[in-house]
Amino acid sequence: MNRRKIISSFPIIRLITPLILLSVGLQIIIISHMYIFKVDVFAETMQIGLRFIRGIILTFIAAAILAYPSIHLIINLNQTLSWKGSPYKRFFIQFSVAAIFGILVSPCILFPAIWIFGLESDFHTLLSNVYYMVVLAIFVMAFLEARIYFIDSAESYQAKEILTQKLIAEAANKARYKAQIQIEEEKNKYAHKLIEKERQLNSELGQEIEKRKIIAKELNEKTNQLNSILTNLSGAAYRCYFDEQYTMQYISEKIYDISGYHAFEFTDNSKMSFNSIIHSEDKEEVKKKIQESFVSKMSYEIEYRIIHKNGDCIWVNENGKGIYNDNGNIEYLDGIIVDISRRKLAEIAAKESERNYKELMNFLPQPVFELDLQGKILFNNKSGQDFFGLPDPEKNTEKSSALDFFIDEDIPRVAENIKKTQQSVNASPNEYTVKKPDGTLCPVLIYGSPIIRNNKVVGRRGIIIDISERKKHELKLLEAKEELERINNSLEKAVSERTQQLTETNTLLLKVQKENIQSQFEILKQQINPHFLFNSLNVLSSLITKDLAKAQLFIDEFSQIYRYVLETIEKTVVTLGQELSFVRSYFFLQQLRYGENLILNINLDSNLLNLFIPPLSLQVVLENAIKHNVVNDSSPLCINIINEGNWLILSNNVQTKISMVKSMGLGQKNLIKRYTLISDNTPSFQIHNDNYVVKLPLLNIENNESIDY
Repeated sequence: MNRRKIISSFPIIRLITPLILLSVGLQIIIISHMYIFKVDVFAETMQIGLRFIRGIILTFIAAAILAYPSIHLIINLNQTLSWKGSPYKRFFIQFSVAAIFGILVSPCILFPAIWIFGLESDFHTLLSNVYYMVVLAIFVMAFLEARIYFIDSAESYQAKEILTQKLIAEAANKARYKAQIQIEEEKNKYAHKLIEKERQLNSELGQEIEKRKIIAKELNEKTNQLNSILTNLSGAAYRCYFDEQYTMQYISEKIYDISGYHAFEFTDNSKMSFNSIIHSEDKEEVKKKIQESFVSKMSYEIEYRIIHKNGDCIWVNENGKGIYNDNGNIEYLDGIIVDISRRKLAEIAAKESERNYKELMNFLPQPVFELDLQGKILFNNKSGQDFFGLPDPEKNTEKSSALDFFIDEDIPRVAENIKKTQQSVNASPNEYTVKKPDGTLCPVLIYGSPIIRNNKVVGRRGIIIDISERKKHELKLLEAKEELERINNSLEKAVSERTQQLTETNTLLLKVQKENIQSQFEILKQQINPHFLFNSLNVLSSLITKDLAKAQLFIDEFSQIYRYVLETIEKTVVTLGQELSFVRSYFFLQQLRYGENLILNINLDSNLLNLFIPPLSLQVVLENAIKHNVVNDSSPLCINIINEGNWLILSNNVQTKISMVKSMGLGQKNLIKRYTLISDNTPSFQIHNDNYVVKLPLLNIENNESIDY
């Protein structure tokens, strides 16, 4: 319905009656509301009547003003935004515009009314008038919407009636035409009788042909569907005879991806038999497995090797079953062949990594162990088996308890440390006394850390260091001290007579003190070596579960690095050049784990490479930087090594890692003690401009002749 026709349907004369009724109804509602909730508004009945008549007049004028803008709005919305397509959006737009119309009309009605009827012009009156005008605009909009809908419906009904009459007339014409055709057919029926019979026969023959085409098409579709399913299987499906050559009656084209030969080459042994590509060492085993399945008439599963067309050896898994005839004799073998070479290579690589791991553990001179949460020994290396006289846990089904090898006084402390492991707490190294197989007691120092699998603590691993020699040194020092005290007590009585003896005693004291310093230095190095070892083993443990190839490379490089650790175990200092060579190898292992997210920059004067430094000093600093900072794609860790004179400056950006385990600071304390024993200069550790900075002094042996390296 066009705009002009709709507007012509609403002349002002036809709108007077509904607008008057709307005005009267709205005033009745307003007067009733005011009378009920504001009783004192009307003092007399006459005042109510005047208020009623005045309201009708003003409401009618406002409704007349709102009518035509509302009609145009409804027409535009009907053309662009129907109720059926977007009801909520249409309602929101129409309601909002109606409210705006009411607000705009309000002053046009209120101000003349104030002038004519002498109404009060306070804020409350203005607000009430705006409210009434908005309500009136909404009522007018709703009335006009209903009226336009009624007009559209009437037109639609009229158009429908006209269309119905046309259809009836057309149907009558068709019926007359069909009747004429039927009369003509009756006239010619006899003449075409023979032709009809011939057509019937031809039709039946055509139907039969069509049926055969449909059956052939369905068969072809099912065949294509079956071939598609077999092609998309992970392996090659087959049916073969159980003869010497395993003659294939059918095998899917997937066999080409596995063996390099097409399916048609095996079908009926056209070019080769399937038996010819089975590895010669596996042929008898394959035949034996299939024959064993015939006894129980169950399916069989075999893993064996075939020779690829390019000469490679391919591992396959064959899963099949025999098909028997009515006499119970084997007729066919049906099954599927799957390429499992990757899985086999992974199994072999895993076994090789495990073997290398065990060989590395057996290479270590210190006993290494792994316990479960109950303290049972799950693993110990060759040194541990020799030290405690234990059998190999992998060959011994009954596991020994670690508590059985400690003296009774130490068992509660050992049990407490195992309990802390369940809480994922890294216990500090402790001294214990263990019982050896020959019954002797041996003091040991034990380092340990939790074993974590899938974010869950499953046990504890550690290393045992025999400190018998250190205890002997301590005992000698104690005896020397007692002897010195005894000599000092007798010096007052015979100073002149014992001068020479005192000189010899002082000389002995200096020697003992030097031995004491050397002993302390050896103890500190014994702390460094296991600490470095266990951090490296933890990295290796993580890599084994993630990337076997990297784990293998890690083991090979780690064996070379640990050789350097063992070679420097007897040395107090090494050259800076030696230490830097070791650091580069150590950093290579760390980059296997972190990749390009870990960066090392070294910029040193070449004349410093012959100066000296305690062994593993740089490794301790680098290890602490990696341990206590986040290293990932979004936060790479950059470590710089430069020099200021004869001082090494190591710095890294601070991006602290959130950890439940509090750092004990053993690495820094150990490094400071080692420098204190050999030099007046000691390392410093500080945070400067969001960088953690470590300063290490380089030693000149010519000025430190007392150092034994």
